[in-house]
Amino acid sequence: MDLTPTTREELAEALAVASDDGRTVAVRGGGTESRRGRPCAADDSVCTLALNRVVDYAPADMIITVEGGALATDVAALIGGRGQRWASADVRPGATVGGILSAARTGKRRLRQGAVRDSLMEVVVATGDGRLVVGGGRTVKLVTGFDLPRLMVGSLGTLGVIVQATLKLWPDPMASSWFTAEGDTTDMLALANDVLAAYHRPAAVIVRPGAMDACIEGAPEDVVAPDGARVSVEPANPEGTGLVEMGVPPAALAAIVRRLDQAGEVFEAWMGTGICRVAVTDAREVASVRALAVEFGGHAQILDGPDDLRADPFGPVPPGAEVMRRMRAAFDPAGILNPGLFAAEVTA
Repeated sequence: MDLTPTTREELAEALAVASDDGRTVAVRGGGTESRRGRPCAADDSVCTLALNRVVDYAPADMIITVEGGALATDVAALIGGRGQRWASADVRPGATVGGILSAARTGKRRLRQGAVRDSLMEVVVATGDGRLVVGGGRTVKLVTGFDLPRLMVGSLGTLGVIVQATLKLWPDPMASSWFTAEGDTTDMLALANDVLAAYHRPAAVIVRPGAMDACIEGAPEDVVAPDGARVSVEPANPEGTGLVEMGVPPAALAAIVRRLDQAGEVFEAWMGTGICRVAVTDAREVASVRALAVEFGGHAQILDGPDDLRADPFGPVPPGAEVMRRMRAAFDPAGILNPGLFAAEVTA
């Protein structure tokens, strides 16, 4: 079965049938996260791109409700016309709203804007066995019970398919600019610390080999270049055969930067957030980066890579694995959704 449903009910019915038949289903939107998880073929596929309506947009309330298959760039264009943005999301060409949320793809401005999970106010999900479940609310006082929105963000579609999302928006800043300085690692770490201390919540402070990048937003008079920096653009992700993301305590990032730099790795460390992305070429390099993350009390997962690099994309099973398995059993009893993408999956 290769289905592109046009309504949430049609999608839910297809999942119910697949669950009854024990047929696995790969859920796809724009395909920007297609190189995540263990390489694994599914029996059927469902594409969400036809679920792309704007259900409601209230600019005065800074809230928008869209279907999960809506392209994030289309949403950005719509709200940008009203001086607003989905600031915490990593909005890339081809990415859908549901895909960004399911993959927890927060943008580089996380230091100021927070994680993308914090922008999801209400969600409608089609579960693996074909139920339509609503969680959250358009206002905080309406939210009761289990925090379904946070559960769905980062689940990689293994609990259900996001068919509708209500998002909290932000106003465009009066001024915004990226700045770049170049120098050795010690100097760049010192400059990063200066930027973190001197500016009121910079949007991003990133250290990479031979450079420091900072995004400053706010009143025009406050958006000035740090000492020794020049105006630039948002840095691209590290380029390699694959990309690994480390999550560690923020205080550990400086030490990790020094270790990665000494090893000649290509990386970008999001100072103040605990995130570091590293370009890798083979499984040995993945293991080395993961060992470094674990050494500092963190973890590392593969965000992007070919099949031969993704035999172990998530690393050690997380401490809450049993809870994760129980949650999956509640939302997808037959375990049909997105084979290979469940981090707590037991493998032989």
